[in-house]
Parts: sequence; structure tokens; C-alpha cells
Amino acid sequence: MNLFSFTGLLEKIVDEVSAGDRRKHEQKMKELSIIDNSNLRDEYVRQMLLDRFLVPIEKAQHEIQKTAMHAQWLAEAVNYYYHDHGLSKEQAKELATHLRTLAIKITQAESLHDLKFVYSVTTLFADRISTFKHKERKYSLEREIRKGILNPLSTCIATERNFKRRIDLSLSAEPQLPTR
Repeated sequence: MNLFSFTGLLEKIVDEVSAGDRRKHEQKMKELSIIDNSNLRDEYVRQMLLDRFLVPIEKAQHEIQKTAMHAQWLAEAVNYYYHDHGLSKEQAKELATHLRTLAIKITQAESLHDLKFVYSVTTLFADRISTFKHKERKYSLEREIRKGILNPLSTCIATERNFKRRIDLSLSAEPQLPTR
């Protein structure tokens, strides 16, 4: 029997990713304090705010909800098929709780920054639980997380980046008057 413990696993991963985010934020604040030109500083702050508070567009939001539902489904499946993955009943209950917590975190993503954060957490979570293997690859927990959660989130992130670029271009482009 595998003695792997799920106790606090998702929380530890969230703390690791949060620490990285804090370091990045501190670096941005240092960069901001270095910029002397107030116009450059204002533009930099505007870009930071857009990145932080950009609400996902409708299609991406729908995909985000589908990934959360997949995490919920996976939590239910783990409780039924835990033995096939080499889990004890207690480990399965704990893993199911983490998957449901992950589903909540996914539904709370409201910006590109949040999507990237959830993607990072989910990637590390999938890596940590990859030790539990099913006899058939098609039933692998890691594969299910990748296909049902990570791949759609990646698409949403790409969609949001493209949407943000369009907004940036439209805000930075000055209207041109026709010349005769």
C-alpha cells in the first residue's frame, strides 16, 4: 500500500504558487518605483489593472465552469474507483475533498491572473498525485485532470490573452482622421 498522504496537499500547492505570485508582485512594484516618467508609470499601472481585473469573456467563462464540473465529477469517481488507483478509502475521501476545493477555486477565477494561478495549482496538483496509477492509461487521474481541466483552462488563458491584446491595441491606437 502506498503511504502517500494527501493531508494539506492542495493548500501547500496554493501556498507555493502564492509565494511565487507575491515575488512577482514585489518585482513589479520595484519596477514601478523606478519609473520616473509619470506617463509611463500611469500606463504601467493601467496595464497591471487590466491584467488583474479583466473579466473572462462569455465562451471562456463557460469553459471554466465546465472544468469545475469535471473536477466535481472526478471527485465522485475517485470515491467509487479508489481501489483501482491504489488508494485507500481515506486517501480517496481526502483526494475527493481536494478536487472539490479545486472546483471552487476554478469557479472563483475572474481574471487572466486568476486563471493562470489556478492553472499552476492544478498542474502541480496533477504532478503530485501522478503516483497513483490505474492499470489502464485511459483511466489515469493525471490524464483526466490534464484532459478535463488543464487543456480547457489553457485554451481559456490563450483566449483571454488574445482578448487582452485586442483591448490594448484599441486603447493605445489613436483614431486617424481621413486626409484629403
